Amino acid sequence: MTMHWLGSFLVMLLLFQVSHAQVARDTVTIWSEANQVYISSIVIHPDESSTEPHSVVYLLHGAGGCYTYWSDEMNNLDDLSSTNGVIMVLVDAQGNSWYFDSPVNTTIRMETYVTCELLPYIDSAYHTHQMTQGRAIMGLSMGGHGALFLALRHQELFGWAGSMAGGVDFSAFTNHWDIPSLLGPYKKNKKRWKEHTVNHHAATLESIEVQLMIDCGEDDFFLKGNNALHDILTERGVEHCYNTYPGGHSASYWTARLPEQLAAASRWLK
Repeated sequence: MTMHWLGSFLVMLLLFQVSHAQVARDTVTIWSEANQVYISSIVIHPDESSTEPHSVVYLLHGAGGCYTYWSDEMNNLDDLSSTNGVIMVLVDAQGNSWYFDSPVNTTIRMETYVTCELLPYIDSAYHTHQMTQGRAIMGLSMGGHGALFLALRHQELFGWAGSMAGGVDFSAFTNHWDIPSLLGPYKKNKKRWKEHTVNHHAATLESIEVQLMIDCGEDDFFLKGNNALHDILTERGVEHCYNTYPGGHSASYWTARLPEQLAAASRWLK
């Protein structure tokens, strides 16, 4: 009986080691010409011995966070990468940049960084599907806004976008999360504020082809904006997935939702 137990334990240990050998984790730092600063990301990717290209999921953090946020909050990202067969890139927002190019502070150009610097770097450094059908982007709160904002504005780059508790219409929060420093005071720049929201782009873009998955907590202060986004997309006849779940604006909410969004993205991705 002792030998049988020991043998089973060794088999289980071997399987554990094999499962974790299927992925690797890198911290990469690249120079951003647009922002004149070095910016780091974490890249979780299948073992380099794999001969098949992999789809890429860009994962965005919320206000007050950095590129290590998702890794700090969840200890199973390696398993999620392996299970879904995707490269995961944990992106840094350089503070509360909201992932756009600020018309006020020209040293904050995060839309340019993600689309013109980080994405080409990942495609050059890793074995990726270099096509729209091979890229997804998703995030929480500020990162939910960033994911939808970037995907809607760059449908030639991203085929799938997801938002968890996203700040998709921050115009109701006129003195929060450093947004005035990016867009100027709200009262003097209402048009500019509106034009930088996801809801504005959802309502005004000529066409929307990107696959969209959006969710929000039923007690979240961003719920009204997310419901409005759902209504805009529905009225326009844009196919999308929208759900609300119990919960507020908290880590417990979006860490519970991330596996579902990753699974949905991986089913669609090439």
